[in-house]
Amino acid sequence: MFVMGLCAAVPASAQSREDDVARLTRLIEQQQTQIARLEARLAAVEEEKVASTPVIRPEAGHLHPVSPRLADQATPPRSPLPLGQALPSDAHPPSLDGRLAQIEKTQKEGGHVDWSKGTPEFASADGNFSFRPRGRVLIDLGTTTGSKVSSRNITATQARSLRFGFEGTAGQHLSYVLEGDFADNDVTIKSAYLAWTTRIMGRQAEFALGNRLNDRGLDGSSGTISVPFLERNFVAQGIVPVRGFFGLGAAARVYGERWHVGVQISGDDINNPGTASDSVTIAGRAHWNPVKTDEWLLHVGVWGFHEDLASDVTRPTRAIAVGGFLNDNLRISPGTFANPQSGDGYGLELGAFHRSLWAYGEYGARTLRNATGSTDQNAWALQGGWFLTGESPPYLSRGGVWSRPRVLNPVTTGGSGAIELAARYEAIDYSSNPTAGRGTAATLGVNWYLNNFVRLQMNLVDWTVSNPATVAIGNDRGQTVVGRAQIAF
Repeated sequence: MFVMGLCAAVPASAQSREDDVARLTRLIEQQQTQIARLEARLAAVEEEKVASTPVIRPEAGHLHPVSPRLADQATPPRSPLPLGQALPSDAHPPSLDGRLAQIEKTQKEGGHVDWSKGTPEFASADGNFSFRPRGRVLIDLGTTTGSKVSSRNITATQARSLRFGFEGTAGQHLSYVLEGDFADNDVTIKSAYLAWTTRIMGRQAEFALGNRLNDRGLDGSSGTISVPFLERNFVAQGIVPVRGFFGLGAAARVYGERWHVGVQISGDDINNPGTASDSVTIAGRAHWNPVKTDEWLLHVGVWGFHEDLASDVTRPTRAIAVGGFLNDNLRISPGTFANPQSGDGYGLELGAFHRSLWAYGEYGARTLRNATGSTDQNAWALQGGWFLTGESPPYLSRGGVWSRPRVLNPVTTGGSGAIELAARYEAIDYSSNPTAGRGTAATLGVNWYLNNFVRLQMNLVDWTVSNPATVAIGNDRGQTVVGRAQIAF
């Protein structure tokens, strides 16, 4: 009996010890959790204490208490962005890698509101949906003097662009943009498209449906808010399809580390009336950065388009605003070309970037045809600039476009902003057509970027215009000064 009782007691004792060990283990785990919470609270208290403690800094022989947070805001990072890595462009949104990184960040934070683009970008907790309002306001004031045509010597103001809309994403691959422009007492639809971003053979690719900006030259592929001067150069303005800067259709782009290739097929601009069949335009562009180092970047590009024109096309050539869009009396005459049937255009690009300096040249040509003959057009531009305050030129190697500079010392945080000096000489010749004209423009420009979203500009333009005598005085010359206040978000 004694033996049987001992055998029964042994298992009971062992079971009791196992229960004690389990209770001790749970107690230790609870204590560890409590200690971790206390440490986190202590760290938060210490951080708040440090943030509220004045920092003593010597300045001109005196000691001034300065809040560390205010001091950090007053002295932002002073290192410029690497060449080719400007802030995101409206024409070329962030890459797929950037989008995935944003989704991961949002998932980690459990919801996200990002103000880095000037307006709040709202993202869902899982990061798969985002929404952001976007827009721009461009107000111009200019005066023209020296012209032989008195009606050209005017002082005027203009709302060059009043554009508002929104953009967003749905999932990892789909994005959308819709915006309208309310300038010139009219409402027009600008960007309005869906884009699918993915990978093809390890390369990032983007497919878009809708109304999208052309991929055509460095200036022509960039928004007005991004180019270094108040207006795009003569190549971008004049050697352009009938449908203009936008076309409603399909586009595809593939991006490499230092290059991109894009193609687009489109009909008329989305704002054109539907009174006849659309014109059809097939266009393509490629760019390459053969040199890309910490101090040097080279840009090489080529583009072209072919268009079959609709029967209702009556103005196949654009009048060029040589002194700014606010003076409707000062234009290079496009002439008349009856019943155009087709057209072809092409362009060559070459640019160099070194630290805060940049230089760029472009040439473009176009041929229009009808049943009886053809007419040729050509334009070229040379331009360059220098950021006196040390910023990198706002060139975005992903797509080969102008974008936004990152201002090193914004005015809004007590800095002086960014100052850029720029110069350009350009010429365009439509005069293969005896009813059309030609002209040149030499422009000196100053850009003052108050922060990443606000820019003040001043352009001084010395221009020449040679139009057919039936339009106005054949040869004319004058000067135009134009200033602009711009906010883009």
